[in-house]
Amino acid sequence: MNKIIQQTLVRLLLIVGLWCAAPLHAQLEVRLEPSRRDFVAGENVLLVLTMINHTDASIALTNTPGRCWLHMEINRQGDNGAVAPSAVPRYPNQTIAPGSRRACRLELKDYFNLNREGIYRIRAILRMPDMQTVYSSNVVTINIISGGEVGSFQIQARGQHLKVSVRNILLNGKNVLFGQVRNSDTNKVIGACPMAQYLSFMAPKIKLDRAQNLHLLCQSTPKYYTYAVMDTQGNLRSQKILVPSGGPVDMVSTGGGIRYIGLVPYTKPKGEKSHYHSASERP
Repeated sequence: MNKIIQQTLVRLLLIVGLWCAAPLHAQLEVRLEPSRRDFVAGENVLLVLTMINHTDASIALTNTPGRCWLHMEINRQGDNGAVAPSAVPRYPNQTIAPGSRRACRLELKDYFNLNREGIYRIRAILRMPDMQTVYSSNVVTINIISGGEVGSFQIQARGQHLKVSVRNILLNGKNVLFGQVRNSDTNKVIGACPMAQYLSFMAPKIKLDRAQNLHLLCQSTPKYYTYAVMDTQGNLRSQKILVPSGGPVDMVSTGGGIRYIGLVPYTKPKGEKSHYHSASERP
């Protein structure tokens, strides 16, 4: 009987010990969520970091010389070791009030070269001011892909041989066209950006201007068209939503540059709520 009592007491002490330790683990809850699961190689990977303070005191997350409060651990499937940062990350200091939450938008392109296709696992690690306590987020998985090529050009810029292309991938059941710039000699992706949602009623129109910027015109919904321009670094220069104005729809080269015909910029009527023409849906 004494042995049974002793075992019961041990179990109770373990349960009490775990119960007492749980709040310490939950002082700061850290969640990580990507803006989507699939990204085109060279595109800026966007994440949202949410921090929830479960204590009754403010938590200050501050950078110190040579050490940032936020450390991103990134691993590519099949590689040995983590992806090394291409620059020293310096995320802004954060203060989280008692019982509140704070969300931060993280853009990885400035700090990591995620331009190789593959499956990546990402985790955020928060370092407290005492330099010892750390909190880890959940692990998220993203796919870096190439997509299908719609059209491409071989150009020379900044002393490099470049391939400028338009690529199509499926996002949330919708075709989306991306622009991408790749070094033809090293095969390294320089940059990429989303340009337009794509509806296959009309083949996309793709042209280069004198500065070798890529111009894209495509139908995005039965009512709307998208006209977008990407530079030779893979950055989106401009994006417009257009509606038919009568006559054939096309994109032509003229002495003054490249322009679209049969279309005019869309103007939202007063009081109308945004639908496709919101920035979140173009994408």
